Amino acid sequence: MRLLWDAYDEVERVAGALPTPGQGRAIGRLNAGSWIVAHVAQQQEAYWCTGAQGLEPDEWLAGVDVGFGSEPSVPDYAESLAAFGRVSARAIPYMRSLRREDLNAVMESSGSAQTVADLLVRSIGHLFVHTGELATIASLVGAPDLGAPGRLTHSTASPPRAEG
Repeated sequence: MRLLWDAYDEVERVAGALPTPGQGRAIGRLNAGSWIVAHVAQQQEAYWCTGAQGLEPDEWLAGVDVGFGSEPSVPDYAESLAAFGRVSARAIPYMRSLRREDLNAVMESSGSAQTVADLLVRSIGHLFVHTGELATIASLVGAPDLGAPGRLTHSTASPPRAEG
């Protein structure tokens, strides 16, 4: 799970550092930065908010078409970041509540049944792939190397030492 917290942190860090020219336009075959951020927010919401918890969909995300295979679009960047923040605020507490025995539960997602563990792994990969895409866009518009995936402080931190 710690690697998932790192993935969420990296999306926020890299998306927050993306220069304006990369936020609202596609570069070559890469998606617009705003599409990427809204896309990962929508996916995380589908897994952990509406899917796992049965929460109401985020109103703004419900109005944008940023799913897999959707036509290229350029949603508002600030709204995309805000949506990712709202999804994170609703998803992370649920994921933190998961116990080992919850990981084998089967969830319906995108028309297929997958275990919670499978969706967690898929989430980690998906978030890091799109973080790399954002970092590439940043580089293409002249930003210094953002160093993705970063320090991974949650998953690489040493466990606390036993006293004594």
